[in-house]
Amino acid sequence: MFGLGMGEVVIILVLALILLGPQKLPDAAKQLGKGLREFRKATDDLKQQFETELYAADPTKPPKPTLVEPPRPPAEGEAPPAVPAGGVPAQAQGEVPAATAQNVPGLELALAEPKPAAPAPAAPPVEAAAPVAEAAPKAS
Repeated sequence: MFGLGMGEVVIILVLALILLGPQKLPDAAKQLGKGLREFRKATDDLKQQFETELYAADPTKPPKPTLVEPPRPPAEGEAPPAVPAGGVPAQAQGEVPAATAQNVPGLELALAEPKPAAPAPAAPPVEAAAPVAEAAPKAS
């Protein structure tokens, strides 16, 4: 705690109890806690304002990255997830191995031909409406 040992903390607490007395010690602790909380809040606000101004000045910079859990280490005797079961083949320096289904997971699915889409159902034929005969004008 602040680079202090347990014995030093106990001595400080005993001195505070003697100087302040048992009635004022809880109030002093509350005031100290409030002061530390306000100081932390002020520093966080200042840091956030500084970062906002920094990124507003240069819009090409990406926003602050979020924390991501590191990958778990493989168990004893287990190969890392990106390494094929047989291990990584030895190769000459600078030589790039050809992509095969053994060294690239999911290669077969990536290279598979897509299935042709099912044809759309044909619309029923539209029947032409019979022309309506106009009534002949009556001679009167």
